[in-house]
Amino acid sequence: MFLCILGVSCVVPKTTKSMMDCWKEIGRRESEEDWWELIPASIWWTLWKERNARGFEDKSNNIQKIRMNCLSLLYFWCKQDMVGDIELFDDFIGKL
Repeated sequence: MFLCILGVSCVVPKTTKSMMDCWKEIGRRESEEDWWELIPASIWWTLWKERNARGFEDKSNNIQKIRMNCLSLLYFWCKQDMVGDIELFDDFIGKL
């Protein structure tokens, strides 16, 4: 999802460390923002919560809801605010 925003194609490396190294390089090409480093944690945390909800609470979300949860979490971590104003959220997504 985030790589598509930048128009970057990527093959997932074998190790998490390699993935993080590649991720930092991709982020440096487009932006010097610190929030870029929060994206992998946002993805992993969202997937962890979804896995737990499916495994322990017998609940599941569709892929669009999972993506929105991930973007909302990233917005919260970066802006220290909940998504309330859709225009501010849209501007934030546009700056990715």
